[in-house]
Amino acid sequence: MKERVSWSFMDEKYPNMWIAIREPEMDGPDVVSGIIEAVLSDDEIIGYESSHYDQGLRFRRTGHGESNGSIRADFVVETT
Repeated sequence: MKERVSWSFMDEKYPNMWIAIREPEMDGPDVVSGIIEAVLSDDEIIGYESSHYDQGLRFRRTGHGESNGSIRADFVVETT
């Protein structure tokens, strides 16, 4: 069985990576702790997230260290 770890552990151990988290303990929108299901690069996250969307996972990107990684957002631009 995988062990529960803190978000600060994930952030420190896996800088600038996406973490798929099972059974997350949340504080509002913030992950406090959870069980690491997978550690993914920016290139891997989209395919992994879409193929695991119904498995109750939370996906968060660590921000530890310097980053040139992508920021994901959903938005619509309308022109008139």
